[in-house]
Order: sequence, then C-alpha cells, then structure tokens
Amino acid sequence: MGQTPLVDDLRDCLGVILALRRNQILGVLALCPYARDQATIWGPTMPTGSGSAVAILLVAEAKRALGAAGFDSARALADTRNRPARAFLLGQGFAPWKDNALYECALCPGEVEVGAVRLITPADRVAVTTILTESFPDSDHCRPGLGNREREGWRHYLIDEGGVVAGAAAVRSTGRRSWLHLIAVRSDLRVRQLGSRLLKGVLAAEAQLGMASMGLEVLTDNSRATALYGRCGFQRKWSATVMTAPV
Repeated sequence: MGQTPLVDDLRDCLGVILALRRNQILGVLALCPYARDQATIWGPTMPTGSGSAVAILLVAEAKRALGAAGFDSARALADTRNRPARAFLLGQGFAPWKDNALYECALCPGEVEVGAVRLITPADRVAVTTILTESFPDSDHCRPGLGNREREGWRHYLIDEGGVVAGAAAVRSTGRRSWLHLIAVRSDLRVRQLGSRLLKGVLAAEAQLGMASMGLEVLTDNSRATALYGRCGFQRKWSATVMTAPV
C-alpha cells in the first residue's frame, strides 16, 4: 500500500476480484495477506465512469470471500488526504483505528557493513521467537513457528552482541522489493543503539540479495520507531488511516 504496484505484488495477493460487464473491466480489488485472521483490502480501483455501485459490490464480495476463507475481519487503508475514500469505507461498515505511515528506503549493495547481523539458524529460533513475541505480543508471526514462516518465504535476521542474540527482524520480499514486518531489540539492551545497527545490517544484507528497496508500515504515534527509520535512511512516502470491518 502506498508503493507503486508491481506484477509480483499481484502474484503475492490472496486473490484479485474483478467486476466485469461482458469483456469490459469495471473495477478491481485485491486481497492482500496481513495476519492469520485478517486480510487487507487493496482498492477498489475503477476506470473513469464506473459508478459507486461497482465499488460497493466489490467490497461486499471481498468481505464475503474473506469470511468464507475463515478470516474474522478486513483491513483497509484510506489515504489521509482522500476524504471521499474514507467516507466510502465508513459507508461499507469500516471503522477508523489509527493513522499509519509507509516508509521506503532504496538499497545499494556495499554501502553498509553487515557486521554482527546475520540470517538465523535453527539453533537461534527459540531466542528470536522470545524477542519477537515479547516485543509484539499481539502478533501471530511466531505462532506457526519460524521454520514454517521461512518455508513461506520469510527471512529472519539477528544481531549478535557478545555471543547473545540481542535483536531480531522478520523480512519478506516480492520481486526485488523487501518488506520489513517486525524488528525488535531485547528490552534490557535498547540503550546501546542496537536497533540502528540491526536495521542497517538488514538493509545491507537485503541489498546483497539483490533487493532494490525496502518498505515498512508504522503507526504514526510510534515516535521511537519513526526516529529509528529516519536515522537509517527511510523516507516517509504515504500516510493513511487504518480502518477495519468484520466479515
């Protein structure tokens, strides 16, 4: 959301819903993975001349499909500058939660040393799981196990501090674009600038894998996180209100 869509993004979607009249596309809506019990609705987008009835139909069908697939709720992002989009989602049963921002950083191999940052091994999974679950108790990322997540395409990084796993991050990519999902440092070690070192190491490692950019979402009221991303070269690209609705 907020980034220029790529063909690989569509391949990574849960599904794409089209509104058709004969061979003419009247509207498009994508369903994107977010959490085990919640998916993100991306759209609807429609060519000039399509009416609101098409958008209403697409959202209704998206909610029906998500409910049938076992999801509890849908998530949508309304650009904070787009009042009509926000009003539309409110009319479809969505309620505002918090404002969210998308940050992006261009990657260039060789600019930053990876240092003590590396991909985890099976022996590191318990320590990394502990750090991520303590920092993000509401996240379901670690519930199926990090090994299962890695088979789904995730990469997990850690930073080593004197032989101790001091911080960890979870990254996934689509095409040549990486996405930072989680990053955390042990609470007793946060005064050592480990967050910046970890993130810079992750950026360098992803660049070495051939990734061109990294994006992330963060709540705008998380000042500690936004300061970290700014120090590491991320730029704010887009702001939106997170809105949710049952399905």
